[in-house]
Amino acid sequence: MPKELPMQNTSELTEREREILRLIATGITNKDIARQLFISSNTVKVHLRNIFAKIGVSSRTEAALYAIQSGLSQSPDHRLVEPATRELAVTTPLPLQPKRHTRLLWVGALLAVLLVGSVITYELTRHATPKVAIAAPIPVPTAPSRWQELAAMPTARSGLAVAAYENRFYAIGGETTAGVTGMTEQYDVAANTWAALKPKPLPVTDINAGVIGGKIYIAGGRLASGGVTAVLESYDPGRDLWETHAALPVALSGYALAVFEGKLYLFGGWDGHKYLASVYEYEPDQDTWSARAPMPAARAFAGAAAAGGEIYVMGGYDGTQALDTNAAYLPSRDAWQQRAPLPAGRYAMGVASLADFIYIVGGIGNNGSALPPLQYLHQQDQWQTFENPSLLEWSHLGLVPFQTHLYGMGGKQNGIPATLNLMYQAIYTISLPAIP
Repeated sequence: MPKELPMQNTSELTEREREILRLIATGITNKDIARQLFISSNTVKVHLRNIFAKIGVSSRTEAALYAIQSGLSQSPDHRLVEPATRELAVTTPLPLQPKRHTRLLWVGALLAVLLVGSVITYELTRHATPKVAIAAPIPVPTAPSRWQELAAMPTARSGLAVAAYENRFYAIGGETTAGVTGMTEQYDVAANTWAALKPKPLPVTDINAGVIGGKIYIAGGRLASGGVTAVLESYDPGRDLWETHAALPVALSGYALAVFEGKLYLFGGWDGHKYLASVYEYEPDQDTWSARAPMPAARAFAGAAAAGGEIYVMGGYDGTQALDTNAAYLPSRDAWQQRAPLPAGRYAMGVASLADFIYIVGGIGNNGSALPPLQYLHQQDQWQTFENPSLLEWSHLGLVPFQTHLYGMGGKQNGIPATLNLMYQAIYTISLPAIP
C-alpha cells in the first residue's frame, strides 16, 4: 500500500517566512505585516510568493490553515501544536487542498473498514441467541457547543465598537441604560478578565472600530443629544492615549467599516436626516479623507469585512426594511459588483472575516424572529448557516476575530443593552493518527 502523502516540511521556510506565515494566520493585511516587521509591502508580497511555493498552497486561506495545522499558529486552547501530531485545521466548510487528497482517502478508507466491520458484526450477532437483556438504549452523547460564555462585560451596552490588538480586546463607547457613553474597557483573553481604561473624549454610539498601525480608530457616531458627529478619534493601547484626527467629510453614524491595506473605509450610514450611499477612504499616514464610488443603494447599520482582496458590504436598513444586499467593493478599481444576496434581510448585526471566510452573527430582520448565524464563502459566492448561540434576539453587537475564534460582545438582547461576551470556535483541529 502506498504511504500517506505528508505535508511540506516547514524547515524549508526561513525564519522571516515563518514569521510572516504566523501573521497571515491572524488575518492581518500585507500592509500591517509590513508595519510590524518594518519592511515594505512589496517585500511582504515577495515573501508570500516564496511561502506559497514552498508549502504548496495558492491562497491566503490555505496558508492560514496550513499555519494552524503545522503548529506555526496557536490552536484554540492556546497551546502550540506538537510537530509530531498530525492535526487537520477545519473550518465550515473545509477548503480541500489537492496535495493532501491521498491522506484524506486513507482516512476515508479506514472509516469505511470500520463501518463494514460494524455491519458484519451486527449481522452475525442479531441472529444469535441473546444472552444479556438490555433494559434501555445506551444514550449517545451530543456534540459539545462551539459557543462558550466568557467573563461578562462590566457594563451592559449596545452600539459599541470592538477591536482586537495584541491578545486583548477593546470595547469602546456605545449606549447603556443611562445613555451614550465614552467608556473604554479592555478584555484580556488569557486571563478572562476586564479592566477600565481612559474613556473616549467624545461619547458616541452606533460606531465601529478599525486597527491600523497600532491605533484603534473610531469615526463619527451618534451623540447623547441625538445629533451626529464627524469627529475622528484614535486610541493608542500602548500609551492609554486618545488623539483627534481630521474630521470626516460629513457627520455619520450607523456606518459599516472595514480596514484594507492600511486604510479605513466607511460605507453608508445616517447623517441625522437621511440614509447615505457614500463611501469614504481614510489614509492615516496623510490624515486625509477622500470620497470613493458610492454604494449601489443607500443604507445604514450594514456590515463590512474584507476577504480575497475585496470588501463585502452586507445587509443594512434603508428606512423601510432590512436589506439582503451583498455587494463587493474593489478598492483597486474603485468599483462595485453584486454578489449572492443574504438568505433574508438583516441589519445591526456583527460581521467579521476570519481565514478568508465572512461570518454574520445576530441582527434584526423584517419578521421579528431570531436570525441564524451565517457564513459566506466568497470564492463560491455561497451562504450557509452555522451553530446558533441560542439567543432569542441579539443585535447592535461587536463581533471581532482572534486567532481561531470569533468573539461577540455587548449588543441588545430583546431590546435591552447586554453584558454578553461569547466565543465561537470557528476553526478547530482534529488529531489523526499517522498512517505508516
